[in-house]
Amino acid sequence: MFDRVIKIGWLAIESGLALIALCVIFNIILGQDSGSFISSVAENATKFIQSLPPGVTIGVAMVALVYWFAGTRAR
Repeated sequence: MFDRVIKIGWLAIESGLALIALCVIFNIILGQDSGSFISSVAENATKFIQSLPPGVTIGVAMVALVYWFAGTRAR
């Protein structure tokens, strides 16, 4: 039961991040014609990333890269 809740939670998180990434990409491609929802999501994501110190973004990217690399080497 608990494992199923965790899987559903991760699925929701992954879906949300994919939605945000798609909104940012659509906003870049379509610009002003992308609509209010896509523009507001892209604007909020951009403001959030810009508010982080530069080291945080690089650190998270490095941790994700090491995690991915270690996961592929273990198999």
